[in-house]
Amino acid sequence: MSRLTPAEKKIRRKIRYINPRFQGGAALVIFAIVVAGGALFGGLVYRDVGEALREAAMRGHFNMESPYEIVRDELLWHLAGLSATVTFLAVIVFLLLVKSVRIGVGHSIAAFRASEGGDLSTPTESRGLKEFRRFGELVDLTRAIALSRVAPLREEAASLAACGLPAEAFRPRWEELKRKIQEVAP
Repeated sequence: MSRLTPAEKKIRRKIRYINPRFQGGAALVIFAIVVAGGALFGGLVYRDVGEALREAAMRGHFNMESPYEIVRDELLWHLAGLSATVTFLAVIVFLLLVKSVRIGVGHSIAAFRASEGGDLSTPTESRGLKEFRRFGELVDLTRAIALSRVAPLREEAASLAACGLPAEAFRPRWEELKRKIQEVAP
């Protein structure tokens, strides 16, 4: 195993596969599912195991080798139910998160396609997760800045096309317009 030098440690980046802001809400939802499932499981097991032990005590004789044999059936059914319920709820939460991400990404892609077609004024209206709404606001702000820089160039190009100048007067204005366009879109 090779060791990293101090210079390599500074260069090395931390890899993040998912934005940490996405993880917080999803982790809280999964935590709530686990806590709710644990509370339900604990209550049901407490009730049924107590009932099984009370019934065994009332019989007065124990033909079992261990107390586990008394509560085994109830405990196994509750564990299976807990596992199935938590799995089902986790899959539902996962699918809802995927749907929310797809909605947010879909709105962002639609905004970029509209921008590609020249529409810089229609708002993004990203829905879904809070991060996509924030991203949509940033895209709208960027598009508004681009529109504010492009609008005067459009007006100048339209006035240059409509003015009907002779070639000697047209060429310097055209070169100046091309220079301005290159500043906006190099």
